[in-house]
Amino acid sequence: APTATPAVTQPSTTAPTPTSATPTFTMAQIATHNSASSCYAAVNGSVYDLTSFINRHPGGAARILTLCGTDGTAAFEGQHGGQRRPANELAGLKIGTLAQ
Repeated sequence: APTATPAVTQPSTTAPTPTSATPTFTMAQIATHNSASSCYAAVNGSVYDLTSFINRHPGGAARILTLCGTDGTAAFEGQHGGQRRPANELAGLKIGTLAQ
């Protein structure tokens, strides 16, 4: 029983770092997530689930909806290139990397 206590607290410290098991997505897979109910986009080689952000985007939902199922690198960089806040917001939505 004494060893059960550390095992219970262990997952909370290891869960937020999924760096070693980052899923890889192909553009074909991303393309199937092309709607407001499931919106994935690739930006700079990473894949993001933008579904929850659509209605929170300060520039309006339509801007995000056009990226669903696409590589949105050019659009993101053109609008937000070098800006810290959009980059940090995007980082929080990362779900994997783009297959080469």
